[in-house]
Amino acid sequence: MRNNFLIAVILIWINISCSSPVGQKKGETGTNSYANGFRIEKFGNYTKLTVLNPWERADNIVFEYFLFNEKTNIPGFADGKNIIRTPVRRVICLSTTHLAYLDALNESGSVVGISGGRYINNPDIRKRFETGYIHDVGYGQNLNYELLVSQQPDLVIVYGIGSEITAYVHKLKELGVPVIIVAEYLEESPLGKAEWIKFLGSLFEKEDLAGDLFLHIEEEYLKLKEQTANTAGKPKVLVGSSYNGSWWVPGGNSYMANIIADAGGHYLGKDNSSRESYVISFENALVWGNEADVWINMGNMSSKEEIVASDERLSSFRVLQEGRVFNNINKLSPHGGNDFWESGTVNPHLVLEDLILVLHPELLDGEMTYYKEIR
Repeated sequence: MRNNFLIAVILIWINISCSSPVGQKKGETGTNSYANGFRIEKFGNYTKLTVLNPWERADNIVFEYFLFNEKTNIPGFADGKNIIRTPVRRVICLSTTHLAYLDALNESGSVVGISGGRYINNPDIRKRFETGYIHDVGYGQNLNYELLVSQQPDLVIVYGIGSEITAYVHKLKELGVPVIIVAEYLEESPLGKAEWIKFLGSLFEKEDLAGDLFLHIEEEYLKLKEQTANTAGKPKVLVGSSYNGSWWVPGGNSYMANIIADAGGHYLGKDNSSRESYVISFENALVWGNEADVWINMGNMSSKEEIVASDERLSSFRVLQEGRVFNNINKLSPHGGNDFWESGTVNPHLVLEDLILVLHPELLDGEMTYYKEIR
């Protein structure tokens, strides 16, 4: 009897110890449906965000951020860690892509700084930039730290193509400016990119809204994808154009390759296993240009004459002569910023709808959002 009592006491003590708010407890990890680049863990009085391999060819690189409500005391275990007070109210974005997530969360008013302000597409944010409320703080080697700090941001949202991003992340931390890396552009899945809205929503304590928004995006995307599941033919698709002598195409496991497949197309670069863009020879492009039924995404060119003027050799492409040509330039800012790369990131269902209209116009009715036919 006494032994049973002691065992019961021990079990109760173990249970209390495991659930007490001493140190860093085990949290509840939200499961991403598509995104591979982040994790969200919810604890009793804070949230832990983890960003994984946030630039091209990164390997075993991890950044951790600890989100505490502005009224919460910071516990001892968080000393020396990346602390972000929430909800954030003044934000600087070093990518216009991230503006779309904030706008979807009804937080565009929180933006006080941007990199590449001339290329903003969102009309409300662009107006605030043009009237001087939002400042262009530069980027990379040209980042204006003095101007950036003067805006008193609660957070700077950055991204990086390579490891050089760590240099100005460290500089910002030295200046006492909270900074977080967002790497949605590396996601292979279109829905994976959109799912980063959950990550950004946690910064504003809008997890429920972010979750609802993503569910709507997912439902619309999957309904559209279902319509192409049983299409008999898959048009062959050429992507890109020559730029400064190099023809860059998406990797076969990239966002673009996957959304073309979901739209019922056969991407001619799909046999490449990379998620990142790579260069092909002009001879390779010529082969694909003669094989393709559809050509998309050739920079900012808006006519066949402009395409040929960029390189006379393109006039020999059969797809230009006999196929269909579409470009994602239907929504450009006054200075050439392309909304496909801004709001399109958080609206993959609208991009998919466009591509179905391009590849299988018999399946849908409606106007295209980001694409237009090039004649």
